[in-house]
Amino acid sequence: MSETIEQKLDENKSLFDDALDTTEFELTKKNIERATPNSINVVNNGFAYDEYFKMGGTIAKMSLQSTKKFKDFVKNRSTEKL
Repeated sequence: MSETIEQKLDENKSLFDDALDTTEFELTKKNIERATPNSINVVNNGFAYDEYFKMGGTIAKMSLQSTKKFKDFVKNRSTEKL
């Protein structure tokens, strides 16, 4: 293996350019099933979260940023009900 590839693997970095890593795909049940943990970005609104979970999505497959936004969404939703 080349030295740069070994270095990226050691640092747990993607071998692809950032442009490829941020490519948007339509969320389908099949895409969600194939996704690796911490790899799916979900839009920060109630409709998107509902659809994502109906298709079999889990918190574990959401990216860290999406997970934090979802936590804040749930927190805000619960305070509105009080």
